[in-house]
Amino acid sequence: MKYFTPDLIERFGSQDDAVAHAAHEEWEAVLERYDGYLQSIEGDLPAHIRQLTRLLLHDAIIWSVARQGDKLILVMRKDIPPRDVVILTYTLTQEPVIDEEALSPEYRGPVMDYLYDELELIREEGQNTYSQSIIFGNGWELSLRFRDVQVTLADPVYPLANTRLVPVSTSVATQSA
Repeated sequence: MKYFTPDLIERFGSQDDAVAHAAHEEWEAVLERYDGYLQSIEGDLPAHIRQLTRLLLHDAIIWSVARQGDKLILVMRKDIPPRDVVILTYTLTQEPVIDEEALSPEYRGPVMDYLYDELELIREEGQNTYSQSIIFGNGWELSLRFRDVQVTLADPVYPLANTRLVPVSTSVATQSA
């Protein structure tokens, strides 16, 4: 990540008010620079890549990360209404890189949700490719290089809102006579 670095994310979430306040101000400046970057490349992005940059995936729950040949597939459910199921199918140009320790242990959560991402346009030899880094709530950073991405939005049928995917087990003790 070039803009929303793990260090900045951790300082932003600091328990120390002075550290968190300074990081908040830095965050606003970084956000403005990143938004400026996206605006500067917008005219060079195909419509479906622009759609990717506007998805508002913060806090989306990751249901699956899968691989099929040169495709990497992310399946998630948005946390904000309309709570679409989002399927991103990337056509990779390089192997994905996962840093499982991008965030310090005290900043990692038990859930793999989508925190922040950055997209970069790469112009090489007359062709456009893309780089995307994604930080997840479990502390992972996923770095991708790809030539295309298919964005699929779908209405969830199952699970319904507030439905658990895995039943909560209860301990039932039986006594024998």
